[in-house]
Amino acid sequence: MDPARRSTRHLESRSSPTTTSPNDALRRSTNDSGRGSMLSTDRTPVNESIASNGASPSSLRVTPLDDSHNSVNDANQQSNKSVRIRPMPVLEGKCYEQAYVSHIDHPSAFFLQLAHSRVEFEKLQEEINKFYTNNPTNDLVEWKPGDYCVAKFTDNMYYRARIVNVSQSGKKLYDVVYLDYGNWHPVAKSDIHPLLPRFASLPAQGIACSLTKSLPKHGSDWEASPAAVEHFKELVSDKFVNATIRRKTTRDLWPLKFVDLELCSSKINVREEMKNYIREASNDQIFIEFGRHLKREDYFIYSIPFVDDNVSDGDDETE
Repeated sequence: MDPARRSTRHLESRSSPTTTSPNDALRRSTNDSGRGSMLSTDRTPVNESIASNGASPSSLRVTPLDDSHNSVNDANQQSNKSVRIRPMPVLEGKCYEQAYVSHIDHPSAFFLQLAHSRVEFEKLQEEINKFYTNNPTNDLVEWKPGDYCVAKFTDNMYYRARIVNVSQSGKKLYDVVYLDYGNWHPVAKSDIHPLLPRFASLPAQGIACSLTKSLPKHGSDWEASPAAVEHFKELVSDKFVNATIRRKTTRDLWPLKFVDLELCSSKINVREEMKNYIREASNDQIFIEFGRHLKREDYFIYSIPFVDDNVSDGDDETE
């Protein structure tokens, strides 16, 4: 991995792919199309760099660390895909300093990576790549949407991921979301591997967020407000922010964390800087506006628990 590169996730039409590569929080960002995932029917994750520390499915819990699983046979035994990655726990009202925005769909859907677990995550990434480079373990696995895995990215490195869907094209491609970054991308089956329990103990580093109390100036479709999306990206892409977690919506199934953002360098409040592009709305209203647009793949990308999951998303956990 190149420590000088940053990444932002792109969502563009399948007819115009670009390229990317996942890495840590000190990399150069690429241009982002800014198409809102939750509102888009034509989503294609393109190759580009991802930054470090990241995202996770909020409906499922972590499998305990198991250091005994360190061989090809151990990996093949995990083909039942029972291993899960828990979400990164955060506390309402707390300000997380030096957070990094790893991917942006639009102001109501973007991913933050927190600073406190960066060193641990970088060590995990080294272990994952050392293991999967020497132990390919995917021959007998049949993948389905929602499965957790390890997937190769376009930089030929391995990252923790989740299957989003299977491509309808002639080639056997799977769309995967890289849980520690927020990027998603089509990957060949031969580049997807079972996730071992010892690589699932660290929470997913990418945290799906919404800018608190903010909707587009007109309507609720960020795709219809490209200038607002671009201005948001100009403000926070490739920059560190102080992120304060605000009260969650009263609805139980909205997993994106509502946050206020402040630029670390200038102390500028992002909502104040966006005031010509947004209108104030309650967080409940944001849930209502976007909740009705959700598609099945969004549940995997943004880690939204299904109604019958009956599993808490970990918001009340301490760090």
